[in-house]
Amino acid sequence: QEDFITYAGIVLGAQYVGKTRTFELTGRITDQIFAKQADQNNVTQFINLNFKNEFSKRDRISLNNIFTHFEAPSSTDTEDGGYFSAQFGRTGGRFEFFRNQFNITYSNDISKQLSFIVNYANEINVFSGTDRDNSILHKPGLGLSYLFSPTATIFSFSYTFTSIQFEDDTDARINTIGPGIKQYITKKLYFDGSTGIDFIDSFDDKNLTKPFVQTSLTYILEEKTRASISFNKKYETNPYFDDIFNSWRTSVSLTRQLLKRLGCSSSFFYGEGEEISSNFEQKLFGLSSTLKYDISRNLKGNLAYTYTQLDTDDETSGYSKNTLFLGLVAEF
Repeated sequence: QEDFITYAGIVLGAQYVGKTRTFELTGRITDQIFAKQADQNNVTQFINLNFKNEFSKRDRISLNNIFTHFEAPSSTDTEDGGYFSAQFGRTGGRFEFFRNQFNITYSNDISKQLSFIVNYANEINVFSGTDRDNSILHKPGLGLSYLFSPTATIFSFSYTFTSIQFEDDTDARINTIGPGIKQYITKKLYFDGSTGIDFIDSFDDKNLTKPFVQTSLTYILEEKTRASISFNKKYETNPYFDDIFNSWRTSVSLTRQLLKRLGCSSSFFYGEGEEISSNFEQKLFGLSSTLKYDISRNLKGNLAYTYTQLDTDDETSGYSKNTLFLGLVAEF
């Protein structure tokens, strides 16, 4: 379906910055108005809460809570603007979806080089007006980080336990353990990666032992240029169905400040995934390009084009989408 869609929205925020404590709360409401398919008109909400506190020079705590509500996800419905987190692994169709993601992390510097980290994450997913089952996820974890050199190598080791339960009482658990490394190749180029093993107690009571890999290479030139490439392969749970999702994904992005007021960014992403019990497969491909221009101190404009294509085993759930977006943001 082709349509002209108007996004009318407002963002409100509050921020406090102290010597040892910071607090930030941001809320966004967007009304999506379709010129032709008026039955698809909807309102989306996004709320982001961040809190950080330093108890001393050695120990600190950070808290983050993100609430989202939407019908048809896009990259703007996620905090990181990630196409995968918004669309990959999602079942087809338009439906009302509520998600709340909570994360709290405590870290303690045992020494100048060694740090201890403990964290807990919680995710609640609610589907309204559909026969899909709601779910709740718990994810506690702990880890160690060792600084070999202030400008060269950071080594880490972590353990995470993931438990997800659906409304129909089906559940799964994953124990994840493995090392990680952040290596500065130069002052402008660094590698970040982790690998290890997932011990999976699946929804069908099958026990699986699977490896995972998460890598990225980032190049930063002052504040004008940032380029990165990433590759991830993992078995994980999914809020849309009670099955283990086996996927790999890769993305390339480039951000460049062309002039003092003009900036641009481009990205490419591709991934393949499969539900291991039903053998249902997905392939997601896309590219995006954006121009941003500061018209004045309080008025900014942006022009973006995005192409997304999702191929699946089910002919009724795949799609291809071209989006041309023109926007203005006024800050007060």
